[in-house]
Amino acid sequence: MDLDFNNMIPELHYYIHRKCTVNWKIEAGITPFIDITYVIKGRAKYMIGDKEYTVKKGDLLCIPKKTYRAATNIPEDLMECYVVNFFLSDLKGQDVSLPFPIISHIGIIPRLITLFHDIHGEWMQRDFGYMLKVRANMCLILYQASNLLLNEKRISQDDPRIKNSIQFMSSHYSEPALTIDKLAKQFDLHPVYYGSLFQQTTGMTFKQYLTSLRLNYAESMLKSGEYGVSEVALQCGFSDIFYFSRLFKKKKGIPPSELFPEKGKGLEID
Repeated sequence: MDLDFNNMIPELHYYIHRKCTVNWKIEAGITPFIDITYVIKGRAKYMIGDKEYTVKKGDLLCIPKKTYRAATNIPEDLMECYVVNFFLSDLKGQDVSLPFPIISHIGIIPRLITLFHDIHGEWMQRDFGYMLKVRANMCLILYQASNLLLNEKRISQDDPRIKNSIQFMSSHYSEPALTIDKLAKQFDLHPVYYGSLFQQTTGMTFKQYLTSLRLNYAESMLKSGEYGVSEVALQCGFSDIFYFSRLFKKKKGIPPSELFPEKGKGLEID
């Protein structure tokens, strides 16, 4: 069964910001937890299962639970890394494993380092509710790793113009005047080139992305129970309520009236 990344619950067992010394090593043994190690400097030799690896700066290790593991340093190039040992379960409390490669070279990613630093602060201070904060940061680390390693549609180029566009769209999605021409003009780009760049980095056309964004907001508003279908359609940038209902049913599989039947009655479009 495929892992549902929306329902993972990590429980941190051990954390360390490791700066290896000349005599550092990990004794051979079977790990009772999942080990994620992010190397930010130097190198080291690992034996994982029956295979030897030389890890280096920018490598992300994911050692599964119940795996043979041992490690030694490389004295002339001592390793520095962040390490989290944790257990992972689903919402039913059953153990799950991560479909990550043993070693992936992801390079140095500042936002990932920041998340490890945040865990470091909470783990050292151990203030009220620190485990809740640690668990939240663990979820973010797993998200970043899964996004980097498994999400084929992620914004691989990290183009700042498209990232800024997405942030702008998230705040102005309800505006009927939000068009590809308007966004392209903000970055002094021709609409055709901007549209190509947008699709290249998001995997969707500008119109597809905006429609998906509006429908997701509409779904959240309907589920809140505070708005009727007509209100939601207008607040999410749809001037034609019947078009909105048809589109919502096509994309979400159910008519919007099913999420709020009392206020949406009479607007279902088959």
